[in-house]
Amino acid sequence: MRKLFVAVLSLLVMTCTAVCFAAETYQVIYDAENFTENMRDNDAVSDTFSTPYGTLKFQMRKLWQTGSDKRMHLIVWLNDTRISEQYYPEVTNGYTFRVIKNTSNSELYYVVQSIERAYMYGYSPDAQKIVTYIDSQNYAHEPGTFPYIVVLKNGNLVLAFENAYIPHPRSSRYQFTWDASKKWFGYSDIGKDWPSIIRDKQ
Repeated sequence: MRKLFVAVLSLLVMTCTAVCFAAETYQVIYDAENFTENMRDNDAVSDTFSTPYGTLKFQMRKLWQTGSDKRMHLIVWLNDTRISEQYYPEVTNGYTFRVIKNTSNSELYYVVQSIERAYMYGYSPDAQKIVTYIDSQNYAHEPGTFPYIVVLKNGNLVLAFENAYIPHPRSSRYQFTWDASKKWFGYSDIGKDWPSIIRDKQ
């Protein structure tokens, strides 16, 4: 009888773990790879996204009367009110812009990524502004590796680092999950020597 009880309890724990793990998955709903690479001076690219808080509009412009460290200018509006602006340096291969959805609560997150640095932003209704949830410079990685903030095919949200210029690259990874009580992302270092992120990402 005791063995049966232990077996049933173990099955319930495994089931709960599987359900809880599956409850939080992510999906890439927009992916513009290297979209700034061929932009000319004063060119601008914009797009809008419907969120639980209203319409967010993102615009990236390549400035022409400024230094290379502030060449790219990102402005964000919520319902036509400017709520954020950021400057980025001009970089080789340009920037990728990616939108990631948490399928459990429909929150959207916005990735700005280059070979030098990657950020993930989101709108905080408490702060009423765009906040930086992930900055790749805050996580240990080997020199010469490129940052990627992506969703894996299994729905996990990860920050990966790898050297894309070598044959058969391996990646080191951090996995992120939303902590509803803290209203912030927690993370775990899930190690090195993973296959190339290019093969595993959505």
